[in-house]
Amino acid sequence: MIQKLQALFNSDSEEAPKLLSVLIDQVFMSLTTLLTTVILARTYDKLVYADYVLLLSITLFTLGLQSSFISKPYAINLSDFKEKNSFDFYNFNISLKYVFTLFILLVFPLAYYFLFDNWDTSALLHYLFYIVAYTFYFFVRETLLSERKTRQNLYYGLGCSLGLLTLLGIIYFNEIAQLEFFLKYASLIYLGVTAIYLIRNSHSVFKFRERYRSFFHTNWKVGRWLVGSNFLFHLSSNIYPWLLLLLSNKSNVAVLGVLMSIGSLISPLLTALNSYLLPLFVKLKLNYSRIHALVRRWLVIFGGLALLLVTVGYFLGQDIMVLVFGEKYADLGLLVLYPFIVQAINVAFQPFKIALDAVKRTDVNFWILIPRSLIAVGLGYFLIHQYGLVGAFYTMIIENLLYRLLHFFIYTRIINRKGKKTIVSQHE
Repeated sequence: MIQKLQALFNSDSEEAPKLLSVLIDQVFMSLTTLLTTVILARTYDKLVYADYVLLLSITLFTLGLQSSFISKPYAINLSDFKEKNSFDFYNFNISLKYVFTLFILLVFPLAYYFLFDNWDTSALLHYLFYIVAYTFYFFVRETLLSERKTRQNLYYGLGCSLGLLTLLGIIYFNEIAQLEFFLKYASLIYLGVTAIYLIRNSHSVFKFRERYRSFFHTNWKVGRWLVGSNFLFHLSSNIYPWLLLLLSNKSNVAVLGVLMSIGSLISPLLTALNSYLLPLFVKLKLNYSRIHALVRRWLVIFGGLALLLVTVGYFLGQDIMVLVFGEKYADLGLLVLYPFIVQAINVAFQPFKIALDAVKRTDVNFWILIPRSLIAVGLGYFLIHQYGLVGAFYTMIIENLLYRLLHFFIYTRIINRKGKKTIVSQHE
């Protein structure tokens, strides 16, 4: 793995500065994500922190919908357009984001009514403000990474991270225990960074263009499978806090949130590497032998990260929990290792999923997410009812392993079949 990294960071490599920018940005994002969990979990009562975990599950579900219908199709299709058309496609992408934000404003109040126990107008407005701001900021990030503007993304990311770290410091040292305080000022930071980007980069966004119809169909051709996949993915991955709320107690929701945050320290890095690698795979223009070579190269790096995660979880997991979160979340035993295993499974198989997205086989993810979602809901309901929080992690490990193995088998089948056709056509 060291040799692979040395080759990548060779002084003659054009990719090294871009990847370095991504990695630096993700160090700060991982630090910010960790400190957000640490400080809020330490400062807030378990029941208040559980509300934050539930809100975050909704926020990530919304971000996933946005990414699947707007950001990922933009990354996949951008290389198909020349300069003038790519500029129009960019404006269409921003316009679509504004429409999606309007959708959030209309739908979330209804979702809040059904999902939360009591109607609280102040909480509703703070939750809504946070979801809109969070999704806008990550829209900017994914757009910049799709265009491979990694240095600009680094600058915006550093500005946002420093703002959030300052806010977290204020909350910690002043012992501010109100969730609304964090939501309000975190949202202002996200929107402030987003506003700077939009002011500098938006041109004729609100002017409807005839080409927008064709752009919409182009996005939908790829995005329809991604939207369905996203719904099923978040059904399987974000159902656990809600099942625990239904079948166990709200305190276990808080413990789940803390455990998953420890195991998911690498998630921001994983997301950025996905956004970084997808255009690289797409540029290979369905050359399956080169795609397979790139998968093998990155599989070494992702496999090393997965092994490192499990090792850290086994030897240091309990110590990390006590050191970071204090006695409030101590004595969790083997529970601490489970989130590291779940995340390691996700990391190890990542190159296969990226390759399938790059060859525009986004339908594959949709079909294999169906059994995964059924397992998460059905088996999850049974195991959580029987074993509580431990049952949630048993279900996560089973459904994640099945999901990733199916990705691997389908990738292997497609690459072998298409690769042989490519070789035959070259000889002809």
